[in-house]
Amino acid sequence: MNEITINWHIIHKCNYSCDYCFAKYEREIKKELHESKNDIEIILNKIYNYFSKEYVGYSIRLNIAGGEPLLSKNLGFIIQKSFEIGFKVSLITNAAKLTRKFIETNAKYISMFAISIDSLNELENSNIGRVSKKQVLKTSKIIQYVEDFRILNPQVKIKINSVVNRHNYKTYLGDFIDLIRPYKWKVFQALSMSDKVYCSDAQFNIFLNEHKSIKSRIYSESNDDMIGSYIMIDPYGRFYQNSEKHNYDYSLPILKTTIEEAFTSIKFDKEKYDNRYNTYLLKSNNIKGHENANK
Repeated sequence: MNEITINWHIIHKCNYSCDYCFAKYEREIKKELHESKNDIEIILNKIYNYFSKEYVGYSIRLNIAGGEPLLSKNLGFIIQKSFEIGFKVSLITNAAKLTRKFIETNAKYISMFAISIDSLNELENSNIGRVSKKQVLKTSKIIQYVEDFRILNPQVKIKINSVVNRHNYKTYLGDFIDLIRPYKWKVFQALSMSDKVYCSDAQFNIFLNEHKSIKSRIYSESNDDMIGSYIMIDPYGRFYQNSEKHNYDYSLPILKTTIEEAFTSIKFDKEKYDNRYNTYLLKSNNIKGHENANK
């Protein structure tokens, strides 16, 4: 099925401080769009109208990320308004702020629910920065949240995102992943936004090779795979893109120009994007090539 995914990183703030975090946006604009329901509705309609016309026959998915999206008081409004407009809606969270009430209210609107998990080891998570007030999210909580989503929305696709970095490349997550039974386990090589390399190719391959035998499918992305292959919008309503210089290129704010002008001003490689789907269709769970799939 043809699907185009727009990744809206709605908020800069996060309750974690991962040392590889890519959510470091230039703050020329003070107000983040998620703070205004009016701005939210305007940008969602502009996005949907543009991409549904550009990609006729495609479903349009809005992937909501951050920072940590659960820190936005208007997250529920964004989810429900997106669904109402016609988007498929997916959400990526570290789950530390997730509640049963949130799941009960929003599960029916969400087609894909993703949790970011880099390690189950408290020391490794602490070294990475995946802690909030010195507390690490318990594995039992994650399992319970996944089951809650599946009960309340049997059609939901569960995804796990993991970033391989210098702290966790030797960790083993296979038993946990097979217990969760995700639709997709997305494994990223940490993308350095500075001269510091957080995960070498050799370290990335060590992690992937350690997980060859798991039952769940792995979709991996190297640094090169990520450059130019995502449609991304920052908290201030600008399209942005990873560059080969390890920084971001930005468009003008979507609310201050036409969406056509904003989108065409940044680089997007549709062929690279499509290759993630093509690899998925051509391969089974074969780690020799390490599968890629869209975010």
